[in-house]
Amino acid sequence: MCRITKRLLFFAFCSLLWLAAGTSSQAEEMYQISESELTRLEANSNQLAKNNETKQQLLIEQQTQLTEANQQLETVKKELTASKSLNEATQRSLEKANQSLTELEKEAARKVQVKARQRNLWIIIAGGALYACISK
Repeated sequence: MCRITKRLLFFAFCSLLWLAAGTSSQAEEMYQISESELTRLEANSNQLAKNNETKQQLLIEQQTQLTEANQQLETVKKELTASKSLNEATQRSLEKANQSLTELEKEAARKVQVKARQRNLWIIIAGGALYACISK
């Protein structure tokens, strides 16, 4: 019997060790809080949830506004490019018009000189003819 008792004791000891190993794992510490503290924690949690939802909504609105602003920016860039092209075309046209006016001015000055020469020539011819008539 001694032998059975030893085996039984050994089996009981191993069982206790096995149970002790299973229950000796890290257990969480328990805290006790009052009902008012629990209520306050729940209120804080609810407020944080509302704040989070509000901020999420605001973020969505801001993302929408950012998308719209980017679209407007692209539109303005296209308009600016078109405006630059139109401005360059207008500048070229003004340069051509200025060149034409300069050429016309030169032509008009040349015509004035020709007319002045013709006038002076006719004055000389008329003066010569008058002199010839007077001298006879």
